[in-house]
Amino acid sequence: MKDNTTQQSSENLAETLAREMKKPEVLDSASSAFATRTILLPPGWTSEYQDDEGDLPAPRRKTATVRLDDVNSFIDYVKRHGSLARASIWCEANYAKGSVELIAILNDHGEEESEPAWRDHKAFFRPALSEEWNRWIGGNKKQFSQAEFAAFIEDNMGDVAGADGSATGAQMLDMALQFEANQDMRFKSAIRLQNGGVQMSFVHDDDDATLAKMQMFDRFNLGIPVFWNDAAYKIDVRLRYRVREGKLTFWYELLRHDKALEAATKEMLDSIRKQTGTTFFFGKPFVS
Repeated sequence: MKDNTTQQSSENLAETLAREMKKPEVLDSASSAFATRTILLPPGWTSEYQDDEGDLPAPRRKTATVRLDDVNSFIDYVKRHGSLARASIWCEANYAKGSVELIAILNDHGEEESEPAWRDHKAFFRPALSEEWNRWIGGNKKQFSQAEFAAFIEDNMGDVAGADGSATGAQMLDMALQFEANQDMRFKSAIRLQNGGVQMSFVHDDDDATLAKMQMFDRFNLGIPVFWNDAAYKIDVRLRYRVREGKLTFWYELLRHDKALEAATKEMLDSIRKQTGTTFFFGKPFVS
């Protein structure tokens, strides 16, 4: 009899606690289109979220952030993981600053309002600039002594295209060697020739009657790839010089090299569009 009384008392206590203790209240969502709930928690309670996705045989969906090193790898990755309906490619290009980067979002929003997506499967690609491009861009508007300019032209003479009747690489090298031969002489005068070149005269400091004449090309052009393993693009170059205390200083100016970068980029993008068929935008998607 005593045991029955104790058991009944425990049951009454449990019922009382269950009835009187504060508990969360669940409010249903106003729209059945969204799987959301609002839960009201009593004061002092804390909530904890647990995700057991790591214990599953496979993730619930694809997520990744990758960076590809060449255009073919970028194309293959987009074709393997993207779809024509949900993938998008974005290109952020600043040709004046020499920067081009592509971002592919493999799970982007669909066209319809009812087709949102997480946008967290991304592939990045920044095309590598060629060694020739980096060398000439690095020396653009940099001042050279006669010997420095001769060495630079000799190291890079294969990049001089000699198109449209301009100086060839061999002619530029010959001119550069004449610079080097005259580096211990004093500059005397420069005369512009009808063919667009400049004839310079040098004299020995102790013998003004001795003249060493040479012809300088004030314009030439390059034929160099913009991106690594890419085709060559033509860039016009203006050669400049300054005389100071009888010594010559040379520098060159690349004329609208941003146009070569733009042309190479558009050629690359045309190939990407053709091979992937993916929706394309110029801009930045602002994904984290």
